[in-house]
Amino acid sequence: MSAILAKSGGLPHDAAPRIAFFHQNDVFETQGGIERYVMTIFTGAPERVALVSAAGSRKSARLFEVDVKSSGRVPRWIRFLRAVFAQRRAIAAFLRDNNVQTLEFSRPEYIFLGLLFPGKRAVTIHGTGPGPGNRLHWLLHHACCLLLPFLADRVQIVGRDPSGVPGVTRRLLGARIAYFDAWYDEAFAPAPLPALTKAKPLRVFYGGRIAPQKNPKLLFDIVREAVRVAPGDFEFHYFGADFDAFTREGLDHLVIDHGFLGPAALADAMRSCHLGLMCSAFGEGSPYVVVEALACGRPYVLPTLPTLRAAYDGNEGVRFVERYSAQDYVAAMAEMRAAMLAGRVDPLKIAGQIAPRAQSRAIPKLVAELSALATDRFVSEPAEC
Repeated sequence: MSAILAKSGGLPHDAAPRIAFFHQNDVFETQGGIERYVMTIFTGAPERVALVSAAGSRKSARLFEVDVKSSGRVPRWIRFLRAVFAQRRAIAAFLRDNNVQTLEFSRPEYIFLGLLFPGKRAVTIHGTGPGPGNRLHWLLHHACCLLLPFLADRVQIVGRDPSGVPGVTRRLLGARIAYFDAWYDEAFAPAPLPALTKAKPLRVFYGGRIAPQKNPKLLFDIVREAVRVAPGDFEFHYFGADFDAFTREGLDHLVIDHGFLGPAALADAMRSCHLGLMCSAFGEGSPYVVVEALACGRPYVLPTLPTLRAAYDGNEGVRFVERYSAQDYVAAMAEMRAAMLAGRVDPLKIAGQIAPRAQSRAIPKLVAELSALATDRFVSEPAEC
């Protein structure tokens, strides 16, 4: 076990209360919207936030590194729960030393951890929860959600679609439920589009995990269809840690791998491209990669999921595809290419629409709302970013 208690670095108890975020993964070295959410708050509000996670890649007086034992059979979230319970006394001391008065949990299954430590409890639902294909996880998620009205002081939904939380839970929570959109680091700033001519390819990027909810089969089909019907018109780029998926499909020679990038490098990589692509079939709340790309002034082709429609319908540079077909996606990409060749895409206008979602504005508002729980001053208002 590695516990960074840092008694000399702890806050005096008359200082502003801190919020402790509990999450199973190393948020600094793992890709995903949950990790991006926790990592940006941790780095963006250093005097107000502590972290309890298996975050071995970074050392900090505000971090308790949970010793999560490796096991190929037991799901990681269960191992995290077990490890936190085993180390509860050391964690309790860490929370006291850091003047933590609000506990934030990144999935409803963690709500049981709130019974181990004093403080107000907030649970964040990222997107629409597990997909129906994973029946056991879906049942567990919704069962734990039914406990939230009795154990949670606030439930936050990242995105506009509440379907990740059962209706009865939402009704019982009442004013304790809040919604907010993803934000972007100021490193994601607009820049002119790369030069494009009829003889040059449009650079299309896909960023993030290649997991079942992301509809990887359609992604692979889009690459194949684009090469088949419009050879030379498109060049595909990947930002993330799952490039092996393209290799297994025999597409590695058609996709340029940039690897898993930090904010500044990711922003540069996005600005080197023309267009973002997403084809998820379910589970999207308010994806960070989308708002980050729009902040760079880059258009996006999106599936017509309800939560994405609610967040981006009518936005300049956002093109929705109504059907999950490679042909429709390639047609949408071709339309964006034609618009760019005609000079009808303005990066500054695309970025300007989502300026209120900058990290410097969004994180202080969310941290203030979570901190207010500790003094019973919380008034439920959508944390619109």
